[in-house]
Parts: sequence; structure tokens; C-alpha cells
Amino acid sequence: MQVRGRSLVLLAAMLALTPIAIGEAALAADQVTFVPWKVLNPGDEPVHGDLILYWIPASREEMRHSPLLTSHALAEYAGQCIGMQVIRPDDVVMIRRLGAEGKLPAAVITDAASTVLGSAFAEKGSLAAAPVEKLVRDTFARADSDSDKLLDDAQARLAAGDRAAAAALYRRVLNQRCLFPRKAREAEKALKKLGAM
Repeated sequence: MQVRGRSLVLLAAMLALTPIAIGEAALAADQVTFVPWKVLNPGDEPVHGDLILYWIPASREEMRHSPLLTSHALAEYAGQCIGMQVIRPDDVVMIRRLGAEGKLPAAVITDAASTVLGSAFAEKGSLAAAPVEKLVRDTFARADSDSDKLLDDAQARLAAGDRAAAAALYRRVLNQRCLFPRKAREAEKALKKLGAM
């Protein structure tokens, strides 16, 4: 009888919590995430970062209603030091520089030196969030892998006695501290041991 009483108390407690859990889930579903896009107007300072995602809408109307405005994945990447820049549809110089002439709407991702690393173009006249999120995810994963390779190469150079080459590779990792803070700390420790900081 005592076991059944405890079971009923436990069941009552679970039922009492269920509306709260359902309410929290509904509240979370209603929350909208906005991507911190910065529009590049003439004379504006462009976004800086190790990786920069450029979105080039085909029109101002598209800019107001695009799913790229509220992509949760893109908002998270913006929090990981990936710059988010909107290029105006009439900025022909920048569109040409990004290799998107005649292909709008488009998204292009570059490194800090403005080297184009990848692009996503419209299908059937519109640019969905999924291919742009994949573009950013794949580029970030490649950068992460390249950073690991730099650390491995630096250790190999150090083992071979080439301290200068190792230090140069560690500095490249350290320069990506915003994207990969843990790896940058590892590189910083190695540079301090080498007396290169």
C-alpha cells in the first residue's frame, strides 16, 4: 500500500509539471532569432572577421522577407565570430568582386583576406536558408580542420628543430583566436615556451 501511495504522489508530481514543460516548449517555439546582418552602404566600414558571410539579395523586398533574417544556425555562427554582411543589390563593384554577377540572390563566404571560399546561389529564383547554412557549416569545418593541421605541422617542425617555422605556424593559429579560442590558447602556450611572445 505504501509503494502504491508513493507511485501516486510521483504521478501527481509529474502531471503537475507537464503543463509547465508544455508551456516552456511553446514559448521556445515562439521565440524568433534574428541574424545580426550589417548592411554595407557606401562609406560604411565593412565587417571584419576571420570568415565573412556576404548575403546579396536580388531586391529590397527580398531583404525584408528572406528566411536568412531569422536563421537560428546563422545566428549561432555569428556568435562564433563569423561576420554577417548584406551587400545591396545595386552595389555592382562588390557583387563583381564576390563573383556573383548575374546570379542573385546569392551568399558568398570569404576569409579575412577577401578570398572567396564558397558560394550558394538561388534555386528557382529564391535563396533558401538551408544551402547557406550548409555553406557556412562546411567552411567552418574546413577552417577547423586546417587549424588542427597547422598545430600538427607546427609540432612536427618543432620536433625537427625548426623553431622559426614552428613559431610562424603557431602564430597563424593564434590569429584565429576568435574562431577557435581553445586552439589559440594552445598555440599561445607553445609560443611562450619557444620564447616567441
